Amino acid sequence: MTQIDARDDYSEQALLRRVMHVIATTPQPYDCVPPILEATLMLASGRGAALILFEDPDYIATDGMTVDDLPSTETLFALMDLLGEGIHVNPELPKDVTVSGDLLVAVIRSPSQAVGLLWVVFDKPINLTEDQQIAFITLLDGLTVVTMSIRTVARQKKLSRNQSEFMRIVSHDLRSPLTAMHGFASMLEMVGELTEKQAYFVEKIFSGITQMTSIVENFQDAGRFDPETGFYEMERVPCDLGDIVLQIRSTQLVPAEKQELTLTSTIDPDLPIINADANMIERAITNLVDNAIKYTPNGRSIDLSVKRVDEEIIISVADNGLGISEENQKMLFERHVRIHRREHKKVKGSGLGLFIVRSVAQRHGGRAWVESEEGVGTTFLFSIPLAGENRLIPGEAAT
Repeated sequence: MTQIDARDDYSEQALLRRVMHVIATTPQPYDCVPPILEATLMLASGRGAALILFEDPDYIATDGMTVDDLPSTETLFALMDLLGEGIHVNPELPKDVTVSGDLLVAVIRSPSQAVGLLWVVFDKPINLTEDQQIAFITLLDGLTVVTMSIRTVARQKKLSRNQSEFMRIVSHDLRSPLTAMHGFASMLEMVGELTEKQAYFVEKIFSGITQMTSIVENFQDAGRFDPETGFYEMERVPCDLGDIVLQIRSTQLVPAEKQELTLTSTIDPDLPIINADANMIERAITNLVDNAIKYTPNGRSIDLSVKRVDEEIIISVADNGLGISEENQKMLFERHVRIHRREHKKVKGSGLGLFIVRSVAQRHGGRAWVESEEGVGTTFLFSIPLAGENRLIPGEAAT
């Protein structure tokens, strides 16, 4: 947590410089609040300070006091509605609210409404100098900026949760009709011998069902596996990644138009058994292989590799296809990102495969990345560290 530098210089200008530096250099807006409250207390020798936000999100941060030292949320919310803009010293409070010492209150406002309060209590009567008043207003401005950032982060997290929940429901509801469609399409062959054209149509129906099922599975996995909002509980079991790779290679369905692709595998002979979620890892590797098959021109090769590098296991899928420019590599692992180029206009997909790969790696404490050169080929990789819960026997070094 970032804190205001405790130096001999406690002048208003010095405090404000340090607060502005904290706001400018601290990535998480929540981490900016404690230093601002600390500076607020230092500015006029306050006893306790609190930031109270009322919605989107509900949030209270304190310094020198506890939540129990504050009036009820209902009282504070009503007070926020009564007070206007600016700094209020010893404002009129409801009769049932008592404060020991002097009180300074300021309303935190978004562009359209009041959203919170700055609450500062003093042991001695407060008599702000003009410089202190200006400094408090500047601190309030900084706190308002941080508050807006906190609200933005909260809205993004809420949106992501809602999206994941929506995708979970949609994916679940689509499975039943897809299963029924597949079953009835399979029964068409039982009705009688199909003509060449009818067989072609049935093949297209199965192809569409398979494609739709893959999209539904990716929607579901993207919501479940997301490290930030996913609800999936990992089920760790002893995993031989070499066996998983060989199984995927042997069962991988290659489209008819890609029958000339060469799919090979390279497996280190001394891979350790790890404690991981086999389902997640299988889904990640399958997505990488599917991705390579889709985007590698026919007649070329794809190599699926798993090896140990120091204290990590690296899983990679390499092709000698068209390659990806540095500019297009930057966003590849984000949700719904696909590279649009003329050669790939017939390739279908949800843009979630690589996002799932990164999520699986992160849930295991690893990472995902790409190495590519245009005209040469592309290698997608993700790592599983041989540490922590990934070790088959916690506390022992991987062998």
